[in-house]
Amino acid sequence: MSAVDRTAVVKLLKARGAKARRGHLRIPVGELFWYVDVLADGVGPTAPLRLEVGCWTDALPPEPDGGAVDCPLLMDVPLGRDAVGAATSLLDQVTAIGDLATLGGSLDDLRGALVDQRLRELL
Repeated sequence: MSAVDRTAVVKLLKARGAKARRGHLRIPVGELFWYVDVLADGVGPTAPLRLEVGCWTDALPPEPDGGAVDCPLLMDVPLGRDAVGAATSLLDQVTAIGDLATLGGSLDDLRGALVDQRLRELL
């Protein structure tokens, strides 16, 4: 990966509706907010990229201060060689989920998602 890939992924996120909030990018979809942080898995400009993705709802205050990592649903998604393609695919998937009922029915499709007890009770 490269700094060019990181820049392209951030541009994609913003083009798909991500807005900065408290230093983190989030995408509002219906009653849910998807936090997406682009992270490097290592040091240097060629370190592989991953997306740290979190989902939050107003039904579970307070709003996350630390971005995705503070959300009641958290998952890490490696982007691989086609960072923009992988990010596009992930965004297609999560932006189709805008309410708790759909989220509950989609958990099996969100590979590796960690869901805290408070969110599980809502689902």
